Amino acid sequence: MHSKPCEKLALCVILAFVHAIPAVIATFCLMLLGYGGKKLRVLKPQDSQTITAVVTNFTGPAFAFSYIYGKVFTGHMAIAPVGLFVAEMIILGAVYLVAKAMNLNKRTTGGLMMAAVFGNTGFLGYPITMAAFPQNSQAIATAVIVDQFGMTIPLFSIGIAIAAGFGSGKVDRWQWLSFAKTPLFISVVMALILRGVPLPKFLTETINMLGAATIPMAMISLGLSASASSMKAIKAPFAVAFLAKMVAMPLLVYIITSMLGIHGVVQKATILEAAMPTAVMAGVLSTRYGANGPFVSGSAILMTISSVITIPVVVTMLGYIK
Repeated sequence: MHSKPCEKLALCVILAFVHAIPAVIATFCLMLLGYGGKKLRVLKPQDSQTITAVVTNFTGPAFAFSYIYGKVFTGHMAIAPVGLFVAEMIILGAVYLVAKAMNLNKRTTGGLMMAAVFGNTGFLGYPITMAAFPQNSQAIATAVIVDQFGMTIPLFSIGIAIAAGFGSGKVDRWQWLSFAKTPLFISVVMALILRGVPLPKFLTETINMLGAATIPMAMISLGLSASASSMKAIKAPFAVAFLAKMVAMPLLVYIITSMLGIHGVVQKATILEAAMPTAVMAGVLSTRYGANGPFVSGSAILMTISSVITIPVVVTMLGYIK
């Protein structure tokens, strides 16, 4: 008698999961295109650097600008990065304690903290948000704001401090402000400043066309950068990083944003961003400043692959949040 409601709920969850898969899989197919192009020698691994440069300096900033300029900016969108930041600090503390209990060496402890907290909210977060919330400009704008203010700034400040503090790298005092010089961050700030200022139509059309190239190029670049060699560094701590980044982080963000009164699509987009796998940049900074870079890079690749399953699960769960 009592099993029917449970069976109905289970069926709804399964149907929602199946519905979420195509959009997410389509996005990951672009990544496979890059990986396949490398294996077929149509593209070279080093081409990833060129594509990444185009995305970070041209198409990415245009994408961010087009989804913020002229759009409604709510108080919830301004607070959303705070919810993610608080979750990051909690995860950092918890993972540090776990690393101490596991008797991990200093470099691996730093790498574990980097892998468990700093996610790919840009290159992967933007296309996944677009796939999960098609034609919803507020969701995309939230993803951009959360990425820049809730992830990028902490990564280039706290992240560098962790990588250097647990590694052997020395930090240039100007490195702390490096995020402020990136075209993507500048474009977000400019879009916020110029939101109410009319711009020539030819200019906005140019920006929109340029921004449209971001998603396929970013995913192809990720596919090119994927390598089996980086996964050899994966050891037991990966399970801790995976649970912290892919499970605990989105759950914590849900709890914190609910406490902050954030709801609707802004909350959902923030949770989805929190569910992104480890960022490749976290591995780059870990290597640069002396933490266990190979572990972080390997975690990023393995989590990105596993997110083909985990992200549809998160998208499915978002459907049950009001």
